[in-house]
Amino acid sequence: MIFNPSVLTERDGCFTLRGDVTATAHSCLNKPVLIEFWKNFTYQYSSLAVCETSEYVFSLGAAAKPALDGHDHAVNIEPTGICVCGKDEAALIRGFMLLLDRLQAADRGDETVIEVKCCEIKERAKIADRMVHFCIFPETELWELQRFVRLCGALRYTHIVLEFWGMLRFDCMRELSWSHAFTKEQIRPIIREAKDLGLEVIPMFNHWGHASAGRVMHGKHVVLDQNPALQTYFSEDGWCWNIRSPKVRALLRQVRAELVELCGDGSYFHIGCDEAYNFEFTEENMAALCGFINEISDEMNAIGRRIFIWGDMLLYYYKHYNPQNKYTCNAPSEQVEKYFLEHLSKRIVIADWQYRAFEAPVETCSVFQKAGFDCILCPWDEGRAQIDATIATVRSNGLRGYMHTTWHTLSRGMHYVTLMALGGYEDIEDATHQKMRTCTAALLRKVMPANGNYEKAGWSKQQIDFKW
Repeated sequence: MIFNPSVLTERDGCFTLRGDVTATAHSCLNKPVLIEFWKNFTYQYSSLAVCETSEYVFSLGAAAKPALDGHDHAVNIEPTGICVCGKDEAALIRGFMLLLDRLQAADRGDETVIEVKCCEIKERAKIADRMVHFCIFPETELWELQRFVRLCGALRYTHIVLEFWGMLRFDCMRELSWSHAFTKEQIRPIIREAKDLGLEVIPMFNHWGHASAGRVMHGKHVVLDQNPALQTYFSEDGWCWNIRSPKVRALLRQVRAELVELCGDGSYFHIGCDEAYNFEFTEENMAALCGFINEISDEMNAIGRRIFIWGDMLLYYYKHYNPQNKYTCNAPSEQVEKYFLEHLSKRIVIADWQYRAFEAPVETCSVFQKAGFDCILCPWDEGRAQIDATIATVRSNGLRGYMHTTWHTLSRGMHYVTLMALGGYEDIEDATHQKMRTCTAALLRKVMPANGNYEKAGWSKQQIDFKW
């Protein structure tokens, strides 16, 4: 078991599963991935069939329906049955995940059964928007993306941000993807699974810096390494989009349209805009940038979406900041920060990534809040203290939530994805690194069994891929 419910009433006895079962459940639980989850979480000992109902319930055997009492979902387990209920589809799916988390294998003589201890659970998240960001690199395989989506569903995240680093074939420009990039037809089933797991998929495409769709330390450029004649779409060094160019704006508009169509309904779109190296902070340039971003914000708002942008280029580093927190602030002066905060639309949500902030409060988010912006904090896997500081600040400052970023380090940081998910629900004082590693490994075996494939086992294709 990973999650410790916020409201738990334990009772004597347990409910025992033997063989295949039929449950009465809302149609949102009658999805192939969730039926597969049931099989995997019962260690292949039980298969699930669903008799659909319009109620937001999952009922197996005979157990009383628990009252929500203002909570998001509730679970009641009696010796005679199980009943899960939720306030809506997403809440019911997360209540179902909570149930799966509590299923345990037990020996009864020569027979192996699945047991779940009798109890009543009522639960609501302490942090509403619990997001995680995943990069599809040229080295990422399709099964790795699918496995990560399944893990995030089981961990009850609310949103997953998908950023294709030259790994999605766009109709609008062939050179936006490498030759081995995925087609939309390959990605659509994974998007569908994400939604079936209660996740909103947030499309992401960098609209300013990171125009190379590659990490700067390796120097690759998805467009210019295939077609140098497209240089005028970019800054001289290729790192930033030439946002003043009408053809660039038209191209990026087509990119957004294709990603919105691919990812389906949603509330957000992430346009990046971080680490714009060599940007000259003249008033003319800043006015052009704000106009560019605000135009995109208006376009997305017209279809019911708000845009995210990273916050680093907007922030100035003040001397009064806590010296223990090494904030990333790429605005060169207080006047530049003031200009951006005054001229950018307040419909924009700031994703404030601070990867070396180890003590709460993380002060930079207050800059955006005081200026009238909604803000979320974005940690990475730089240690437990960073995650603790993020969770504490999100709660104390009343932020929209957090976005845990993963980048290229999942081979050593997968357990941070689990730790961050727990922080959205509960206090995590006892969640040690080793406990999170073993629990994450156990969860991965359930959401996507390796079936004897060494590379697919765990979260690293090899056991010697990084230095301790």
